[in-house]
Amino acid sequence: MRVLLADDHPLMREGIALTLTKEPDILLVGQAEDGMEARRLAVRLQPDVLLLDVSMPGPRAADTVAYLGDKCPDIRVLALTAYDDDVYVTALVEAGVWGYVLKDEPPAAMLRAVRSVAEGQRWFSSAIAERLNRRRMRADHREVRLTKRETEALRLVMEGLTDREVGSALGLSERTVRYHLGNVYNKLGVSARAEAVAKAMELGLVRPRSEDTRLTQ
Repeated sequence: MRVLLADDHPLMREGIALTLTKEPDILLVGQAEDGMEARRLAVRLQPDVLLLDVSMPGPRAADTVAYLGDKCPDIRVLALTAYDDDVYVTALVEAGVWGYVLKDEPPAAMLRAVRSVAEGQRWFSSAIAERLNRRRMRADHREVRLTKRETEALRLVMEGLTDREVGSALGLSERTVRYHLGNVYNKLGVSARAEAVAKAMELGLVRPRSEDTRLTQ
């Protein structure tokens, strides 16, 4: 898996780079020292994962996540930070970050996070995951809004199509489909396809095609 590392602290960056390069299944394709360089290198190098420090000079990390989600949706951003403050967490999650790992965790945890995100799985440090779960529980009664593309993808998932088949139907890559579905899971507070379909139907966000047909007759 191809990883781009962005951190403005040289010693921290060197330590993380050393950890990554020791792994036979990880290729460190570049290093950035600020937010703008992280964006430029991400667009040019197209890594699988961008390991992004959230407190670097330049654009806000959340803005970089949103920017890459629009320009390069196949790149998955994993936030790397010493902070577990709700302001950072909420902004990054809403921007579409794939994971959030704390710098004080052991290297093994960071490697698990990188591999999980590269494989299309959300990964959050345990303290962050607990906080997100509490926030999702509070948000259960608030209105959930899906984009048109997210709704289209979810409807096809409901019909039993695989990610590849959904991509073929919508003219998207399989990884882009996973990106959209990941956003759906995050908005609905779920972690699996069946849960997403059930929750979306419960909230009235999607209907079975047969029901839609009856409504239009």
